[in-house]
Amino acid sequence: GLAYRVLPVDIGAGDQFAPDFLAISPNNKVPAITDAEGPDGSPISLFESGAILLYLAGKTGRLLPADTRGKYEVLQ
Repeated sequence: GLAYRVLPVDIGAGDQFAPDFLAISPNNKVPAITDAEGPDGSPISLFESGAILLYLAGKTGRLLPADTRGKYEVLQ
């Protein structure tokens, strides 16, 4: 239910090495996100699925169960 916009990265064409993408994901990792409304109102870019999940869960209070068992099942 979160608003988002998908920008495809064609790894076959080497898009992950383009300067615009490396500004978001300096290790050329996919997936990556940019949140224009990040902490303190400043934009933030993140890569790695786990980091993205934890960020979005913390920001929205969703996606990660509050109970210990559920939380660690999701983190697996």
